[in-house]
Amino acid sequence: MRRTTICRSNQALLTALLATPFLVTALGAQDTTRVDSTRVEAAQIPTSHVVVRGETLWSISQMYYGDPLLWPEIYRLNTAVVEDPHWIYPGEELLLAPATTLAQGDTASTVPQGAAADTVHADTVHAGGDTIAVVADTTPEPPPPPGVEEAYQTIFDRSRTRSAEIRDILRAYVNTAYHPVRRGEFYSAGWLTERENLPWAKVLGNTAQPAIRRLSEHTSAGEFEEIAIEPPRSASYHVGDSLLLARLDREEVGWGQVVVPVGVARVTAVQSKQVLAEVVMQFGRIRADRVALPLEPYKDPGIVRPTLVAQGLEGKVVDSRDQHPLVGVQHIYFIDKGRADGVTPGDVFEIYQPAAGAPRPASEEVRVQLLIVHTREHSASGLVIGVANPDVVPGMPVRLVKKMPS
Repeated sequence: MRRTTICRSNQALLTALLATPFLVTALGAQDTTRVDSTRVEAAQIPTSHVVVRGETLWSISQMYYGDPLLWPEIYRLNTAVVEDPHWIYPGEELLLAPATTLAQGDTASTVPQGAAADTVHADTVHAGGDTIAVVADTTPEPPPPPGVEEAYQTIFDRSRTRSAEIRDILRAYVNTAYHPVRRGEFYSAGWLTERENLPWAKVLGNTAQPAIRRLSEHTSAGEFEEIAIEPPRSASYHVGDSLLLARLDREEVGWGQVVVPVGVARVTAVQSKQVLAEVVMQFGRIRADRVALPLEPYKDPGIVRPTLVAQGLEGKVVDSRDQHPLVGVQHIYFIDKGRADGVTPGDVFEIYQPAAGAPRPASEEVRVQLLIVHTREHSASGLVIGVANPDVVPGMPVRLVKKMPS
């Protein structure tokens, strides 16, 4: 708003008319022009990341995606490498989303035009004894309305965020690499001792003292808790060694004891009569009457798939690891064929019922499919991956239908 005062005299009127062009120039110099500029920052997400000491999936997600809550997507892409999302180790290479370009917009800026800073004070023109006073309104202009991103939004009308867009991009890559046998399946499967004398150590129990006096002599331990283990006299354990914690189950006639894994522990301290270990994986209840054994190394079969074979190796079902009346998916069954017969993890067997020899024989019936996840010299452990008929008993025939490449 501008206020103009004109002295009522002919001389003042003439002077005002002559000064008008200069006033228009001075007032025009006070205009500003808004210039919208957009700054685009392209952030490239690499295809992989090598873990270094001190990193977690949370921190890696914050580093690349800008949101630590997206760590499950990294874990989903790397289930073949990361068995437990709470434990990643230096040197592991984690897959990330393929290179994706993201852009961020900046806000608009306001710049002055011309020499307004020099002419803003030239708002008074003297013409002889009369004065034409042009007083500029110093009221600040109202701020521009907030943009879409600056306005407050509730959870019901919030627009899609960058995290949501990245999550949708990652979900598009559902065809992850196929791994026939995972590390956890290999360690938790269980196996037969085949009457071999193994150097079992004795689990003494949890080292933490309970706040309430316990009523039982057994102390249980969970994941990330410390346990004490009494090694056999002939054993020599070192810090960093991994041990399989197991429960010795029933005796299988002709095959020795059934070993049921309950967890994996890593040695943290070696003392004179015992060693201390931290539970890093848990499959069952870990308590004082369990046993321990040096962990068998896991050999990743790779991303290859087994191929169909005709008239494959045949054998028989020894028994199930757990005594269930009916077979179900994820159960473990032992067969009488092992490494000596060429069986390797990733092979697929099927348990079938042969055709009966009655006058009106029924056709052959395939009942269960087994994925071999652990092998011994003369036996193997199969994970049930398909059930057509849950009626399976020891002694039923099995045959190889898919073989891993050698």
